[in-house]
Amino acid sequence: QAESLPYRVFDIGSGYQAWVGKGAHQNDKLTLHHARPFDIWLHARGSPGSHVVIRLKGRDDTPPPVVMERAAALAAWYSKQRGSSLVPVIHSPRKHVRKPKGAPPGSVRVLREETLLVAPNVWKPSSA
Repeated sequence: QAESLPYRVFDIGSGYQAWVGKGAHQNDKLTLHHARPFDIWLHARGSPGSHVVIRLKGRDDTPPPVVMERAAALAAWYSKQRGSSLVPVIHSPRKHVRKPKGAPPGSVRVLREETLLVAPNVWKPSSA
């Protein structure tokens, strides 16, 4: 069943998972069908790349800053800006991410966003 998921799953610590879209059509499925309205959505600003969703534990959950940074680093890594030293990554609750009518696959509009500046990286938990 994991083969059919439209996203990669990363354990980003503190009990959180980041879901990373595998392509434009899969980004749409991840963002519009798998993510819940209160989950956090992230994407590298101004360049093609994967949508990233932090799966929250509940509606009132707020992930710690280190979890946000790890998910943002994944969004930067899975974008065309991978080779940059620092990448601006926007984030917003999923409920503020909309698909404009007739927009191409993977294209969305974000109504309210904040930005993190991170180095591209793939978070891998250390083996304890």
